[in-house]
Amino acid sequence: MRSFYGFLLFATCLISFTFTVGTSRAEDSGAAASSPRVDPEIMKRLVTPQEFQQAVPQKAEELYMVDFLKLQGQGNVVVLDVRSKESFDRRHLKGSINAPLTELTEKNLPVLVPDKNAHVVLACEYSFGPVRMLSMTMQAYPVLKLNGYTNIYRLNLWGRFGGGDMLGAEEQEKALAFEGSDVKPPTPPEKK
Repeated sequence: MRSFYGFLLFATCLISFTFTVGTSRAEDSGAAASSPRVDPEIMKRLVTPQEFQQAVPQKAEELYMVDFLKLQGQGNVVVLDVRSKESFDRRHLKGSINAPLTELTEKNLPVLVPDKNAHVVLACEYSFGPVRMLSMTMQAYPVLKLNGYTNIYRLNLWGRFGGGDMLGAEEQEKALAFEGSDVKPPTPPEKK
C-alpha cells in the first residue's frame, strides 16, 4: 500500500512540476501559457522515481502545535502556505508567505526562501484540520528537499501527537496569531 501511495504522490508531483516548469518557461520566453511546452533540457533534470521516493516526507517531519511553538521561539522560521490565494486570504498564520504549490519552482524558491538551512514549515488545508484530499504539503515537501532545503516540516495544528482530542480553529487562534477574512477579532476581556 505504501508503494502505491508513493507512486500516486510521485505521479501527481511530476505532473504538477512538469506543468509548472513548462508554464514558467513559456512565460519567460513570451510564448502563450495556454500551451505549455517542456524544454528538453528540463526533462533531463527531472528526478527519478527513486530520488523522489527518498524525498517523500516521513511521519517525523510532521510538526504539531507544541513543537511549532518551540521552533518559532528559536527563530529563522519561514512558513510557506501552499494553498491558493483565495484560501490564504480567508485564514492564514500571521507572517506566513503565500506560495501556491504551482509556484514552487526552481526559479521562485530562492526568492521565497533564500536560506536553504532555514526552518521551512509548509502549511495547507490539512495543517488546520483533517481533510479528504491529498495534503498539499506532501506534494510541496519533495520539491523543497530536491532543491537543497534541509529543515522542512509539514504543519499539523489540529492533531495532538499520540492521540487525544483534536484542536479546532478557536484553540489554534488562542495559541497562534492568524489573519484573514474568516478570522474573528479577539474579544476584549470583560470589565469587572
